[in-house]
Amino acid sequence: MKIKKNEITLYEFSDEDNIFDEYCSFLRNYENIKMIGRYDYLLSMDKSKISEYLKYMNNSVNDSFFAVDFESKFIGTLKIGHIDWKIGTGDLGILIGDLDYRGKGLSEKICRVGLEYAFNVLGLRRMSAGCYEKNIAMCRCFERIGFKKIGVERENVSLGGMLCNHVLYDILKSEYKE
Repeated sequence: MKIKKNEITLYEFSDEDNIFDEYCSFLRNYENIKMIGRYDYLLSMDKSKISEYLKYMNNSVNDSFFAVDFESKFIGTLKIGHIDWKIGTGDLGILIGDLDYRGKGLSEKICRVGLEYAFNVLGLRRMSAGCYEKNIAMCRCFERIGFKKIGVERENVSLGGMLCNHVLYDILKSEYKE
């Protein structure tokens, strides 16, 4: 499945795609590891585990995991996960793994494509998201899109060895303006 909107393309991918090694390198980059809080990625990483994760996500009925291309260049991933079909909810996660593409306003464009898919194709009614409080750019991104801040998990995550707050957001389909 491919979803294209302007210069952003989302598509499911597997370990057989030519971007698999690049995706693995995103998961080994310290700047990315810091932002997603997965310090276990600093330990030796078995590519077969990453491959298993991609297969799991591709076969899941409650998760969608996409590679993200900007102008035909693989730059990161987008996840719509933990979908509860009964009540129509899910969460959104994004990683711009290619550091050359950070700070260019792409997170907002990517999140918008993801929300349009979640609301208009999957038929969800509410999406949640979160980020570190110190990730000012992502906080602003969520707020510009229309997410509402619904809470703060205090000292819930470690960022560079320091405890910091995790900010929680949500948005209803009725609040989202495409």
